[in-house]
Amino acid sequence: MNVTLTCPYCQFSKEVRRENIPPGARRATCPRCGQRFDLLLSLDGPLRSAENLSDGQAEAGGNAESTGTGRQESFTPWEDRGRWGLWIGTLQTLKLVLFKPKAVFSRMNVGSGLREPLAFGLMVGSVGGMFGSFWKFLVVSGGIMVSRFGGIEQATLTFIFLVVMALVPLLVMLTLFLHSGVLHVLLRVTGAGSRGFEATFRVVSYSQATSVWGLVPLLGGLIGGIWQVVVQIIGLREIHETSYLKVIIAFLIPVLFVFFMVMAGLIFLFRYFN
Repeated sequence: MNVTLTCPYCQFSKEVRRENIPPGARRATCPRCGQRFDLLLSLDGPLRSAENLSDGQAEAGGNAESTGTGRQESFTPWEDRGRWGLWIGTLQTLKLVLFKPKAVFSRMNVGSGLREPLAFGLMVGSVGGMFGSFWKFLVVSGGIMVSRFGGIEQATLTFIFLVVMALVPLLVMLTLFLHSGVLHVLLRVTGAGSRGFEATFRVVSYSQATSVWGLVPLLGGLIGGIWQVVVQIIGLREIHETSYLKVIIAFLIPVLFVFFMVMAGLIFLFRYFN
């Protein structure tokens, strides 16, 4: 009986005879790219490469483990860099979060701490933020301000830009914790957030993958912002095992609060001046 093995790194496929595979084999080496990948070998089922596991189990990082509630959890490629490598682990995680958020967050490991998601969110968010600031700086420095002001003002503008770039990582870190904290409180208000703050923080941190849109001039920030909201809604629903309605309501509470405050202010001003 022949089985097909597919490398999850370069997509190279090859058919091999089942009897030529050593009993108990769990890993294979790709003859094209040289990368090693996991196999799933059942006693009475077909042999499959890790990439073909159901619901993105291997794509979420492999090394799945049971939580005791029937939920299978796995580490992201970023958190499994010892096997994937830094570069491939980062790219695989970016791809998963951007295009398969349901698969990665439905099996994301929760309970191993905040350090790894914080490191990913800080790195990717900072890079995206720096590029976003860079494009804005080019627009300002190459536009009206340069034509109206002299060299001193341009030097001041450059200094401000450098300060902003240096502060981006700090701003990203503060945003991660502040946004996660407020969002988790709102989730608890709607009856979601059952898996704790870490789960919410993981979604917010890994959703920074959408910051790569910051590499696109001008419109990249807008696209990334919208994409990030979508990823967070999907991720929070999956990781907290709740409903989309509860998550969406949690997102809308601040919007509704601001709306009613603005309306109240307008009504007050209207009555005051009349």
